[in-house]
Amino acid sequence: MATDPHLSSNNLLKDFDVLLDQNQRVQKENDLLRLELMRHPSGAMQIRSVERSLGRAYRDIHSEPGGISSTAYTVE
Repeated sequence: MATDPHLSSNNLLKDFDVLLDQNQRVQKENDLLRLELMRHPSGAMQIRSVERSLGRAYRDIHSEPGGISSTAYTVE
């Protein structure tokens, strides 16, 4: 059963566009939630704690042999 490569690539592009849109929505929601959390001292402490944990996790990944090494990830 042969499939038309143009149809397949069109479907992939549509799927990619859907995922890109969903990712942008999640990022916006994350930004709004972060702003709301930063209004409270305990929320700000939680954010800093998570950022430190993520920073350690990314440093561990970058330092492993065969780990991610293309670009460094920074947490703002």
